[in-house]
Amino acid sequence: MNPAVAQLLHNPLLWRGDAKARVERTVASGFAELDRELPGGGWPQGSLIELLADREGIGEVRLLLPALERLSRAGRWIALVAPPHLPYAPAFARAGIEPGRLIVIEAGEEKHRWWAAEQVLRSDSAGALLFWPRSINDARLRRLAVATQDTASIAFLFAGGERAPLPSPASLRILLSSAAGALRLDVFKRRGGVSVRPLRIDVAAAMPAKRSEEGSLVRIDRRGPPARRSSARGLSPSFNRQYPVGMPTARIWNRALARADEGRRVPVPDPRDKPSRIASSACSPD
Repeated sequence: MNPAVAQLLHNPLLWRGDAKARVERTVASGFAELDRELPGGGWPQGSLIELLADREGIGEVRLLLPALERLSRAGRWIALVAPPHLPYAPAFARAGIEPGRLIVIEAGEEKHRWWAAEQVLRSDSAGALLFWPRSINDARLRRLAVATQDTASIAFLFAGGERAPLPSPASLRILLSSAAGALRLDVFKRRGGVSVRPLRIDVAAAMPAKRSEEGSLVRIDRRGPPARRSSARGLSPSFNRQYPVGMPTARIWNRALARADEGRRVPVPDPRDKPSRIASSACSPD
């Protein structure tokens, strides 16, 4: 080999296409095997990440919980734009994520959903964006990728697996599928080339102290409140019960927050019992 070429190849400022790119700002995913496959050793900040799956509820959100927990502890906001189900506050609390740090944004029209996601990124006020669009076109996707650049946010976009062969400006693309009780990850696009082997991660077993829930986003049980639970887990988050503002959705969300914080309540006498006690004492002989 030419000495000049050899010297150039050993220059630390040169990046070779068959090596993982250098990424300075990342948030650890919480899964060592995944971090080893991600440039920089974690979810890249200032980047658009596509998570593709043929169906929802296979653990795609649980995969993100360790990183979201880190962001929540750091005081960062987490924005959920157009989630397919209303988030369940107690499930996030059990994962160590402060529900008061979650911003749920709903929009009826598709263009409003994309606009809201873009504004979240351009404001650079959220640590992570989780976005579920109904449809995707190249122009909107490019705008979202540009809005992510030069921010400290991590943008996760959820879409169907049929998008895998299509081009995308996202810097990281992962195909998700269920495999023998675990979550299979095929990292088919990253800075530095594709991953040579698929990963299998048991996202439920990764957090043994926190009970995992079924579904991509845990749905609220509308059949009635559950039995009162003790506060054995020691969670005592300070919830923001004023968000989101609205009509039925706000009431459901705030009721879920109250249920998540139920263990903090100190039992008090039922005021409805006072009249009966007064009446019985008045009727008793001296």
